[in-house]
Amino acid sequence: MFLAAEPLGMIAGLPLHPLLVHSAVVLVPLVAVGALVMSYLPSFSRRHGKLILILALVAQVSVFLAKLSGEAFSEILNKEVEKHAELGEIAPLVTLPMVVLIYLRWRMDRAGSSIGNAAVRRLTSVALVIASLASCVMIFLVGHSGASSVWGWIEKL
Repeated sequence: MFLAAEPLGMIAGLPLHPLLVHSAVVLVPLVAVGALVMSYLPSFSRRHGKLILILALVAQVSVFLAKLSGEAFSEILNKEVEKHAELGEIAPLVTLPMVVLIYLRWRMDRAGSSIGNAAVRRLTSVALVIASLASCVMIFLVGHSGASSVWGWIEKL
């Protein structure tokens, strides 16, 4: 017996996008908080930096997969999701610098003072703080626009 092929972006009849989005919504802010602590406490970075980096990579993949599944899901939906789709397109690009800077910060802290002078280390920390905050803001904006496009009808009652 042959199974009917699921449409792209569906699993067991459920759309993947709402399922994947939740991992990005949870992991990106969690990683951002870890990155903020890493930028101020080198001992935290040495001890937990590898875990934060792994979570950052998973978060980045989840943001990218949410974007891809959202593209497939928007073809199925009959709703206005233009603003959400535009924000979702750039979300992986906004979160990527945070991942790269987490790696750099962790490598610098693991190697002690042998990598980079004090100015480079401070600049990396400042950039990591900015990238972390930008990632949180972007995830909030994308999530809010998606929720508004799906649940916005409630306000009109």
